[in-house]
Amino acid sequence: MIFLPSSHNKQSEKVEEAGYLASASDLMIGLLFVFIIMVVMLSQRVDSIQRGESVNDPLASAVLIIGQKFKEAGLNVVIDPQSGVIGLPADALFGFNSAVLNENSTQTLKKARESLIKILPCYVHSERASRPLDCPPNDEQAEIETIFIEGHTDSKPLQQGNYTNWHLGLDRARAVYEVLTEGKPQSYQNERKLDVFGISSYADKRVIKSFGLEDAEKSRRVELRFILAFKPDSKKGKAAREALDAAGAPTAAAAPIIPAAVVTPGVNVIQSPNSKPITAPK
Repeated sequence: MIFLPSSHNKQSEKVEEAGYLASASDLMIGLLFVFIIMVVMLSQRVDSIQRGESVNDPLASAVLIIGQKFKEAGLNVVIDPQSGVIGLPADALFGFNSAVLNENSTQTLKKARESLIKILPCYVHSERASRPLDCPPNDEQAEIETIFIEGHTDSKPLQQGNYTNWHLGLDRARAVYEVLTEGKPQSYQNERKLDVFGISSYADKRVIKSFGLEDAEKSRRVELRFILAFKPDSKKGKAAREALDAAGAPTAAAAPIIPAAVVTPGVNVIQSPNSKPITAPK
């Protein structure tokens, strides 16, 4: 007796494969739809801020507007309004394991600097006298206390003698600092007459993970972290002072501003941009 192979199993496999592909396609379409909604919502929020509509979070308002200016200058940035961070992918700015800006990114950062010169005076204390008339609404009288330019790397160790990821992150932050603050922005100061811009390195201590695994490409980045301060007579300033009083914490009677957040750098390397640069061994 001869048994002929049945085509039923092959048909079943084809049906299962077609069903899997359809499910994957539906998932991708769904993710694309969610992404489009997020982009539209972000655009609408920026538009509402620029039109003068009220926004509850001054930090989110400032970061959204500044981030949008970066995008208009051609920078592919990641904006996180809640944490006050604007991220720049390092791979688009530097070569592999290099802290030297490529020509295209240098020109783009220069355009971004021109945008900063137009918008930052709206939030910087030392520029109060020359603030533009078309500044965004700022009911809380928020001012920029500090802008940290932070260098981040992936977790792969560098094989360059004593030159480590700490140095690479710091040198990349310095390179971005030197272009973004050339000229006028370098003199921006907060109400305590301290420089607004500073640089730091986190090396691989704050890598970005996807599904529990490190995303090396996204981890390699330079971030601008904005810290705001509020006047004592603003709503947030009063709330901060009342919270300190309730906790029994000492307060300075003549303190001109109340920090919006407390920065705890931890083990990260923080360096003055004007100090001697760290160079890689030859």
